[in-house]
Amino acid sequence: MLESEKFAIAAHLHVLLRRVNGRVTDVEWMIRSADYAREVIRVARTEQHADLRKLADKLEAALNVGARAAVPTAAARRPAFAHSESGDLNSHPPSDYLTSSFGHSELPGSAGGTAAPKPDRKRYVGSLR
Repeated sequence: MLESEKFAIAAHLHVLLRRVNGRVTDVEWMIRSADYAREVIRVARTEQHADLRKLADKLEAALNVGARAAVPTAAARRPAFAHSESGDLNSHPPSDYLTSSFGHSELPGSAGGTAAPKPDRKRYVGSLR
């Protein structure tokens, strides 16, 4: 089936869901994500509206999202961002960034530096500019 035909079915389902129960859906995401399409189809089938059920069946057939995929194995569930084969997320390669010096400033008046100079108040004493 053409992509435009899938989009048209999803758009019709979107409009009808909006009219029947006020539900707003994302048509583009519906044809891209099988999980989202399954959920929209499930919601459409909960309504007692014949046209809505027909469109849900039609979208399910067009997108071929009938049954959920099998539960992934432990190896497939391992995060893609793990740096080691053990899957330990705390072991990571050394960084090229500098260590933060937040709270350890050597500026005058800071905890680690010298005392701040006293402001010169003589120029304002006795008159306003």
